[in-house]
Amino acid sequence: ADTVATAIKIGDPASYDRAVQAITETDGVVLSVSDAELLEAKAAVDASGVGCEPASAATLAGLRQLVRQGTVKRSDRVIGVLTGHILKDPGLLLKYHQETDPPPPGANRPLEIDADIREIERVLKSKA
Repeated sequence: ADTVATAIKIGDPASYDRAVQAITETDGVVLSVSDAELLEAKAAVDASGVGCEPASAATLAGLRQLVRQGTVKRSDRVIGVLTGHILKDPGLLLKYHQETDPPPPGANRPLEIDADIREIERVLKSKA
């Protein structure tokens, strides 16, 4: 399938057998998420201060989908593994936050302000 998450856009993954084994042994679930769901999840992870690359955000996007379906309850304990670095695909990150029109819910548009400490403090206080 075509996706913006280049790290999972692999036709014949080298670790396929290990992945199937892990899913089977843990009664795991496999699903697909849209690029929009993936990018919203990435924005949420990044906003939390953790950060990840697009393919890793599939973890949160999938979890959100499983919660909506009732497969995972809000009271369940879940471990989500994010392995990719936030700067792996900076072009996609910039496009999502700067160029998408209309801006998606998680977009964080850059601000241009004067190079003045008082102006920086004012903007930071207004965002708190």
